[in-house]
Amino acid sequence: MGRRVMFWAALALGAAGLCWPLAAEADEVPVEDSGIEVLPPVVIRAPRVDGGPTDAPAAGSNAALRREALSFDVPAAVSVLEGDDLTRRRLVRTVPDALRRLPGVLVQKTAPNQGSPFIRGFTGYQNLLLIDGVRLNHSAFRAGPNQYWGTVDPYTMGRLEVVRGPHSVLYGSDAIGGTVNVATRRRERFLPGVHTNTRLYGRAASAEARGGARLEFEGNQNNLGWLGGVTLRRFGDIQSASGPLPGTGGIEEIAGDLRLDRRIGRHWNVTLAGQHFKQTNAPRTETTIFSVPFRGTTVGSELRRDQDQERTLVYGRVSYDGGGRVERGALTLSWQRHDEERDRLRTGDRQDLQGFTLNQLGINAQFESCTRIGRLTYGAEWYHDEVDSFRRNFVAGVEGGPTIQGAIGDDARYDLVGVYLEDHIHWRRWDFFLGARFTYARAEANRVDNPSVAGSDPTTPGNVIRVANDWTSLVGSLKARYAVSRKVSVYGSVSQGFRAPSLHDLTSLDATSVVESPAPGLEPEKTVAFELGAKTEQRRFSGEAAVWYTRIDDAIIRSPTGALIGGTPEVRKDNIGDGYAYGFELAGALRVRRSWTVFGNLGWMDSRVKELGAGGSLVDSHLSRQNPLHSTLGLRLEPECSRGWLQAEWEYAGKADQLSLRDQGDTRRIPPGGTPAWSVVNLRGGYRLGSKSSLTLAVENLFDANYRTHGSGQNEPGINVVLGFVFDW
Repeated sequence: MGRRVMFWAALALGAAGLCWPLAAEADEVPVEDSGIEVLPPVVIRAPRVDGGPTDAPAAGSNAALRREALSFDVPAAVSVLEGDDLTRRRLVRTVPDALRRLPGVLVQKTAPNQGSPFIRGFTGYQNLLLIDGVRLNHSAFRAGPNQYWGTVDPYTMGRLEVVRGPHSVLYGSDAIGGTVNVATRRRERFLPGVHTNTRLYGRAASAEARGGARLEFEGNQNNLGWLGGVTLRRFGDIQSASGPLPGTGGIEEIAGDLRLDRRIGRHWNVTLAGQHFKQTNAPRTETTIFSVPFRGTTVGSELRRDQDQERTLVYGRVSYDGGGRVERGALTLSWQRHDEERDRLRTGDRQDLQGFTLNQLGINAQFESCTRIGRLTYGAEWYHDEVDSFRRNFVAGVEGGPTIQGAIGDDARYDLVGVYLEDHIHWRRWDFFLGARFTYARAEANRVDNPSVAGSDPTTPGNVIRVANDWTSLVGSLKARYAVSRKVSVYGSVSQGFRAPSLHDLTSLDATSVVESPAPGLEPEKTVAFELGAKTEQRRFSGEAAVWYTRIDDAIIRSPTGALIGGTPEVRKDNIGDGYAYGFELAGALRVRRSWTVFGNLGWMDSRVKELGAGGSLVDSHLSRQNPLHSTLGLRLEPECSRGWLQAEWEYAGKADQLSLRDQGDTRRIPPGGTPAWSVVNLRGGYRLGSKSSLTLAVENLFDANYRTHGSGQNEPGINVVLGFVFDW
């Protein structure tokens, strides 16, 4: 309760500070001069993965170049998803669910409202999630698919920017598979005087047994704008095509957010924003006796495994956009707190509680300058984590002795410092982008369980060790774009990726789908990616294509030892994952008639990496949970003079049988021989009630397919009727 009071008090104080100068202002500034980061008009259109009309303007992307740019002009595979399309039309459940229909992306689900995207074969902390440019990633992120992207309220998305491929030059560690930026919703119009709007969002789904609503308020007083809301959601047991999935429900969520934007003078802007998210009773059903077998998967042995998460983010930003030697600049100060607790009940009346509390402080300074050698984007950032972890063991309700740590080392700190520069040179029809970044990372944990000493008793001599390590990295990138015409462009790039070992890598003592122990001597993971692509924006057709190849060096691989600990496979961690991954992606939309649009996309990949085989020898394997062939095809009807629209979608995923050694041992989630191919058909339609209110009705999985996304811990819902609405007044 105390943290919530501090959170809202901080926002209230910030609001007071922003409002104070209002009384002294005599002149009212027109909307177009308000300077509150109003996006420039976009005249170039991008492919719409959700089947939107090809002449609908697409917002620019901040994530691709770390400054506003049109996706058509960026030498990378970029997708920009509009928040209104995601929440009003697609009725997405989570931020990962919003990425589901993108080429090159697989969304794995461990729990009903949790998920982790695999972007070009990489997942978890090998992808970077940003919220308005602030890192959500931190040093306590679990390896492999994790639940942390589910702590972002999807109703806060103004737009979702997805850049596939390494982006470590601009964003540093973790940006290997892809970078995703959630640009939060904000007040866009600043009218003289006081103006307010209120909205009510709602979503209910039959087979998901879930419902939720958000009450949102928005407005402005001259140059001060605000937007905030409160979201409540509850989830019951999933109804799959084969029947109910017990133990998948009981999740409750509450989220709140507030964003304030204030103009000071003609060229300065101040933003203060905060969001709080709490999720309770999220089950890890596949580890329990309630899991339902699918095509030969095994049933877990635990009686319960539930997880609670609570995350708070507050940031303040001062930005400048006034020309001169430094045309634009921004200074951002952020604070993030993440609390996690896992409650596990096993046979023999054994119970354990473990978790962590992480506080992260971030400082980010970024600038843009137009010089004789090109347009420079440059800056520096520092993120500092402080982590405490715990574990409590019980037998028949009686607590045992003290333990050294929880899932990660206790009394720990982690620093991530970066300095970067990218130069954009325009010459005739060519655009060249040359960039470099220096990164320094340091990890320190004062209480770590020594893996060479049996047990977790801190009084055992030599059982408590200190882990400290640091790393440096210098990465670069070279990208080129050639404008064949005003409507066709081609590009190529060479980009290095980098990920420093996290506290979880170094100090983990945890049992998820595997059991792992601390490994203090790990080194950073490195990649080099090559990409060729083409984009076109015609009057009736828009499309893009990309082929890519990523060389992987020193990847941290979790290899099975062959031993079982409490029925769960044990793994060891080593920097042995040298190899490569490659693939291609296609996306496009064609307007066949004035009101009809055909859209679709296709993604495919393959990989080879080293793993430890029997006897400790290195063998060629695949990336864990490698993306299978995945495609979407749809047809949309949206008459120009009508308030309604209709859409049909067909989604297909091929058989996922290219398994790593670890995947072959993950018998609770992956059937023997791999996850079967599947296809589903969805129908959805909507009607606008006035200019801002709307109703949407969808029937998902129309033919009641019994299927599972590769690597997931549960099957997807069967026939699912979803109702969504937005009322604005």
